Amino acid sequence: FLCLRTEMMRRSVTVSFFLITAGLSLAGQEQCLPHTEGDIYLKLNNINFVRNNEYSNPIIEGYTLIGYFLQPEIIYKADEKVAVSLGANLLSYSGTDRFSKIKPVFSTSFSFSDSTFFRIGTLTGSDEHRLQDPHFNRERLYTNYAGDGLQLRTTGKRYFSDTWLSWENFIFRGDNKREILTAGESFRYALPPIARIINIEVPFQVLIKHYGGQISDYDEQVETYLNMAIGIRAGIDAGKSGDGKAGIECMYFSGNSLTKNSPWEINQGYAGWYKLFGACKNASIEAGYWHSDNYYAPEGNFIFSSVSDHIENLVISERSLITGSFNLTLPWKDFLEFTFAFDGFYDTDLRRFDNAMTLHLRFGKLFRIASLRAG
Repeated sequence: FLCLRTEMMRRSVTVSFFLITAGLSLAGQEQCLPHTEGDIYLKLNNINFVRNNEYSNPIIEGYTLIGYFLQPEIIYKADEKVAVSLGANLLSYSGTDRFSKIKPVFSTSFSFSDSTFFRIGTLTGSDEHRLQDPHFNRERLYTNYAGDGLQLRTTGKRYFSDTWLSWENFIFRGDNKREILTAGESFRYALPPIARIINIEVPFQVLIKHYGGQISDYDEQVETYLNMAIGIRAGIDAGKSGDGKAGIECMYFSGNSLTKNSPWEINQGYAGWYKLFGACKNASIEAGYWHSDNYYAPEGNFIFSSVSDHIENLVISERSLITGSFNLTLPWKDFLEFTFAFDGFYDTDLRRFDNAMTLHLRFGKLFRIASLRAG
């Protein structure tokens, strides 16, 4: 320990340095931080990823994402409820000699309790919103991990609520581009188990995407989209230790242009996704059927969309897909995980099969490096 005493202030500050001592789960939520006032932590988040989309249809073209992102942060616990974080998000794709994104990250968080916090600044990772892929693309975990804005999250034994605003493009007076923002709510409630083995969850999700602004001079129209999802998931615990699950999930999606000026003249659409699922320890499998009519989600995975992402003005109003997926996640202690995932999509109208393969190594850990405490 190094002790510094200042007579003028009549107080002492003890600075304590530690070796690497503490690990943080990969989720990295505010609740994971200890309540010790004055502690300083180094938080490291990293994902090395390969996402190969073997798509070849009129709606979406195939492409491959391969690279990594690194997000180091220094976190200061001002007291048991307040944490301040400063760092950077660095994204690089393999085959380039540069970072595609270098972004500062900064946030201040206030914890109302062990289960609820409010944050202004850089949001938690995009996957922690727990949103469905058709209206919030899972690839954002790699390409847009850290948003900026406001966030209020509550996590309980039977419920989860994440409300946030992500400000994605800021405008100044006289700009010739639109401001862009996304607001969302992800809610999930789990009913008490029935006969100790039957579990029922009710998810409800809302996304609002806005393009506009009043002080900028742009040629495009103001556009605002509302996407919603609601459904039910019922599962049965299987196996002697209860580590196996099987069940069914039914989700209903809607998409609306609130400004009634969609470039593709799609102002209202809907979709249904009906899935059977099974899971055992670290592996899970799903089989489902997707049917949609004029469905469009600006932030969603375009494999589910009625609007083409590469052929101008192409709309296939009615889509029917047979879907399947396999996911294997192997954790190493509490700071590293290996994930392999495969997703398949058979379009019954186009009579073609598209697929996507994901492989990543994810590292997330918290190191306590110092303590600044008034004595």
